[in-house]
Amino acid sequence: MNMTYVILSLTVSYALVAALLAYLLLLTRIHWVMKVLATTATVATIPLVFWGVGELRGLPSDGDIPRSFRMLWAQMIEPNALQGEEGRVYLWLQALDSENYPVGPPRAYQLPYSDDLIVKVNAALGLISEGEQIQGTIDIEEKLPEYTAEALAEEIDEELGDTRPGGEGTVGERVSIFDPSMLTFDTAAAPITPTKPQ
Repeated sequence: MNMTYVILSLTVSYALVAALLAYLLLLTRIHWVMKVLATTATVATIPLVFWGVGELRGLPSDGDIPRSFRMLWAQMIEPNALQGEEGRVYLWLQALDSENYPVGPPRAYQLPYSDDLIVKVNAALGLISEGEQIQGTIDIEEKLPEYTAEALAEEIDEELGDTRPGGEGTVGERVSIFDPSMLTFDTAAAPITPTKPQ
């Protein structure tokens, strides 16, 4: 679930709470003190929800990265075994359409740490530092490593364990299986310009 769906879910949830409050106020005969407390609690959460949604919009997306994009920069956070923290790779990307034109504003994306991904990202950063514009593509035809059903279930359960109470994972983080072999970097191709009529 990407951040857009999280924001929509929060908005719908708050609307349901407001609807329940309206029902309590208009159609029930509970004591007026309870009505006042319910109204006060609901109103008090308005700035909290507003702040929370604003914070979510600043977080890197854990959704799928675009199939074609221009890489602007990256940051690698190495795993810390002492603190039980998994590594992360953060990419700052701008999606490209089929003609290599930018689509929308740049966004930050979060990928799981892996040695293969680090090698590719470091090479791309080196080229960016030299002034090159780097384009990345995801090859959807590239097959993911084969997992037996049992091994895949164990891996997902292990990753989910990190997000349960007492785990070190980030709340709301989804489980994704990203294979770095699907990702390739190259110098950016020029946008395709329409042919001039003769």
